[in-house]
Amino acid sequence: MKGSFRPCSPLVLDADAVIIGSGAGGSSVADVLTAAGLSVVMLEEGGYLPGSRASALATEAFPAAWRCGGLTAALGRPPIAYAEGRGVGGGTEINSAIVQRTADELIDEWRARYRIEEFSPEALAPYFERAESTVNASYTPGALGRPTDILREGGKRLGWKVSDLKRGQKDCKGANRCSFVCPNGAKQSMAVTLLPRAIGRGMRLLAHTRVTKLVIRKGRVEEVRAQATDSSGSALPVVIRANLVFSCAGAIHTPALLQRSGLRRRIGATLRLHPTIKATAVFDEPVDAHASRLPLSAITEFMPDQRIGGSVFTPSVFALSLAEDWKQRADLMMDWRRCGSYYGMIRPKGTGSVLALPGAREPLVRYALAPQDWVALGQVLTRLGQAMFAAGARKVFPSISGHKGWTNAGEVEEFWDRPLPATSTNLMTIHLFSSCPPGENADLCATDSFGRVRGIENLFVADGSLIPEAPGVNPQMTIMALAFRVAEAALALSGRARVALVDRETA
Repeated sequence: MKGSFRPCSPLVLDADAVIIGSGAGGSSVADVLTAAGLSVVMLEEGGYLPGSRASALATEAFPAAWRCGGLTAALGRPPIAYAEGRGVGGGTEINSAIVQRTADELIDEWRARYRIEEFSPEALAPYFERAESTVNASYTPGALGRPTDILREGGKRLGWKVSDLKRGQKDCKGANRCSFVCPNGAKQSMAVTLLPRAIGRGMRLLAHTRVTKLVIRKGRVEEVRAQATDSSGSALPVVIRANLVFSCAGAIHTPALLQRSGLRRRIGATLRLHPTIKATAVFDEPVDAHASRLPLSAITEFMPDQRIGGSVFTPSVFALSLAEDWKQRADLMMDWRRCGSYYGMIRPKGTGSVLALPGAREPLVRYALAPQDWVALGQVLTRLGQAMFAAGARKVFPSISGHKGWTNAGEVEEFWDRPLPATSTNLMTIHLFSSCPPGENADLCATDSFGRVRGIENLFVADGSLIPEAPGVNPQMTIMALAFRVAEAALALSGRARVALVDRETA
């Protein structure tokens, strides 16, 4: 994909549709609308970073592609660090491209609880298939390296189910820079797949353009107001008028935008995420995780509620993970080639919130773990430790500040039946969703069954906000599937409205 996509003058544009955000949701909407022949403008707050210009240094890569350089957290006890992409392609530029579908049992539960129409495993299957085909979902051939073998060995020796993982990829070179923007275009992010196709059909993409407000009158969005930044840093006003408006800015910034625009009901009050606790495992022999692909197997015995997997590992990222307890663990840097980074992830019962604050660029994000979540985190951490020792670990350090680490499998059970220490446990997540759930249960849902915001005729949500609850898997395929579905529904609704207008005018 070529071009800078950066505005150089104030703009007032008219279009059939405007899409706010260029990640998995926004790009999927763009693919549907441009294929139908609509004129589309897409607005993206971040810039475009081609893989050929992506830095291999964390100190440069994080500020370039991650919101706030990766320094974002949901406030609570404890705070939970979270990651969001910020740039053309959104989170698909910095994620691991793991391809997984939401379990059928969860889809059925959500349909019943939220009263979502035409929402079943069978109804969603074609959209999942389209998403998987788009990113060339495939297993990675050949040897995957010791980090993957550790998960496989640990799980199988304990008698647990272990699953190999598909990724959205073509000719992956194993650069191990998935979190830094893929340097060779092998990861099938949106900047490699759907965005070039939509631009080829005529879509106009404006990067470095932050949407500030939706102007709503008589139940319709009449204008999308934004502020672009040109190459000199000067602010440029941008106004878009469109028949259809899609907010695809993610589970944090979609509700924040809607709130800034005067919309509040059920918006931003039900944020969910995957609380994740990490552990560093030290082995007698070199793991050389920096020279291997990220672990491409996962322990799936306890899904959808608990999942154990492995993280991207580079010396700089490893050092950042040790910084949470540098005083106790700095010496591990001397042994970094023998270390691996692994995690346990849960589906939580707790919820959080997103609140747009007057004058603040970033919204206030809160999250409260439920008592059951503390139990689940203790269990998944215990299981993670058991798997590491079963695979031959010499020592395992859980992500708990001040913890001296475990030296054998018997020690890891200390948290099986008691909560983790709230003030010293370090949690993170890279999966955010559920802040604008869909359905016909007006007491629970911000949108209707097809993503249309209640009371607003032409405004739709199509991103992770729309996933009703935590799916227990990487959410990208679910985001894309729901976004395809929303876009098709919006097209059908728009077509019916045009027919009705013609009928009224000719009556």
